[in-house]
Amino acid sequence: MSGNPYPIYWITDHLATGPAPMSYDHLDGLKAGGIDAIMNLCAEYCDLHDIQAGQGFEVYYLPIEDEETPQLQALEEALDWLDEAIYLGKRVYVHCRYGIGRTGTVISAYLLRRGLGSKLVKQKIKKMRSRPANFYQWWLVRKIGKKEGRLTIREPALEWKSLVDLAPFFADHEALLSRIDIFLDRQGVTERCGTEHAACCSSYVEVSLIEAAYLTHHLNRKLHREERRAAITRCGEIYRRGRELGGGSANQAAGFARLYADRPPLCPLSQAGRCLVAPSRPLTCRFFDLADGEEGQSLEAACRLRAAELSAGLFLALVGELSSREPVTFPLLDVVSGKFVQTFFYLLSRPAD
Repeated sequence: MSGNPYPIYWITDHLATGPAPMSYDHLDGLKAGGIDAIMNLCAEYCDLHDIQAGQGFEVYYLPIEDEETPQLQALEEALDWLDEAIYLGKRVYVHCRYGIGRTGTVISAYLLRRGLGSKLVKQKIKKMRSRPANFYQWWLVRKIGKKEGRLTIREPALEWKSLVDLAPFFADHEALLSRIDIFLDRQGVTERCGTEHAACCSSYVEVSLIEAAYLTHHLNRKLHREERRAAITRCGEIYRRGRELGGGSANQAAGFARLYADRPPLCPLSQAGRCLVAPSRPLTCRFFDLADGEEGQSLEAACRLRAAELSAGLFLALVGELSSREPVTFPLLDVVSGKFVQTFFYLLSRPAD
C-alpha cells in the first residue's frame, strides 16, 4: 500500500487494487499514485467509468453485479486488455465497490493467466484484501485454473521485465527537448507546432533511435487503446497511398516521395489541429518554430548531434556493442505503426558497410 491518503494496494509494480474512487480527490490520488489506467468492475455505478475516462484515465469497463461473476468470454476479453496495458508499461488499478470479491476474482484470473498455478495464486492472495468472496467466485477461479494450468517452461512471472533500464536515456532526451523549449521561450515563440498550430503536421519526418524509443514509450503509456489503434490505422492508409503512387511495395519510397511532394498527408498523430503526443513530439517538429538565423541553426545542429550521441548510447545498451554504422533514422510513420522495431532488427542482421 502506498502513502497516498486513498488506499492503493500494489500487487506488482504495474498492477494495483482498491475500492471504487468516489470523489475527484480520490481520482487525483490515483493519478498521484502513478495510475494510468483503470479496470472498473462496478455494475452498480453506470456512469463512474465515463467520469474516470473524462479525468484522463484509460478505462476498461467490465460491469459485474455485486457477489456475481463475469461470463468467461467477457473475462477473457478483459484479461486481454489487462495483459496489453501492463505490457505497454501502464499502471493499472482494478476495482469493484470495495475492492474485495469481484476484484479478487479478476485478479486471481489474471495471476492464473500469468502461469502461477492455483497454489501460488492462493498464496499470493492469502493476505490480500482483494480475493474471491463466495462459492461462485471461487468456483470460477478454480475453473480458470484448470483451463490455464501451471507454467513449467520458465519461472512464472507477473509482468514482462525490460532488460534495459531506459529511464536514464529518456531523462537525457527530455533535457534535450527542454533545451529547445527554453530557447523558444526566450525567443518569444508562443504559438508552437502541435499545440497552437498544425503548419508542420504535413511534413515528412524521420527520427533518431532515441526519439523512436521515447515516442514509442509515450504512445504506449499515454494514449488510450482506441487512440493508439486509430493512429496505426491512419498510418496504414498513408502506406496504402504510398504503395499506389509507387506502383507496389518495391517502390514505396518513390511513392512516398511523390505523395509528400504532391498531396502531403496529415501526420497520423495530429487530431483536430493538435498533436496527440505534443510533449514528446520529435525534434524536427520543434525546430519548425525556430526563427531563421545563425543562433537557431546552431541550436538545431547541436541538438541533432546530441540526439545522435544518445542514440549511440542506447544502441550500446540494447545490443551490447558499439555501432559501426552511420546514425540510423526511422520514418515517423514506422514509429507510430511499430514497424521501426522490425527495421531496427533487420539492420542488426546486416553487416555494416
